[in-house]
Amino acid sequence: MSAAAQSRPRWQGPTALRAWLLVLAWLALILLFSSESFSEPSTGSLLRPFLRWVFPEWSASEIRTLHHAIRKAAHMGVYGVLAVLSFRAIRLSLEATVLRLAGLALALVLAAAAADEFLQSFSRTRTGSLADMGYDLAGGVAALAILVAWRRARGGIRNRPGRF
Repeated sequence: MSAAAQSRPRWQGPTALRAWLLVLAWLALILLFSSESFSEPSTGSLLRPFLRWVFPEWSASEIRTLHHAIRKAAHMGVYGVLAVLSFRAIRLSLEATVLRLAGLALALVLAAAAADEFLQSFSRTRTGSLADMGYDLAGGVAALAILVAWRRARGGIRNRPGRF
């Protein structure tokens, strides 16, 4: 690596830029998932018949409950991925403690969740929900807790560019 490349702040490097582009791409995917195409009636029309086929002995109420649980798990998973991608992008951009990196990643998750629920409040088939923001944050917290525990078990989180 050249001396000029070593003296640049990390946030200007290509690895950090790629990490932030992944965050932006994931945010765009979240925006797509927030559309009416992914509303409860839309996913239900596809998922409920499949669930009835897999669990033919279940009642309609049990199928609705499972569908609801799958949707909430999807909230947690999608925002968990956002938290991990954000953590990585922030870690590649800033010198900070793991706790601060996680806090900043969670702040980004909270901002995205709030914006998502706000936009959904204007939809005919979606509703903005504080409860869904709670699921989003829970997914972010869980993903970051797993990430930090995993990294500590492997010898700690290093603030080196290009490494997760």
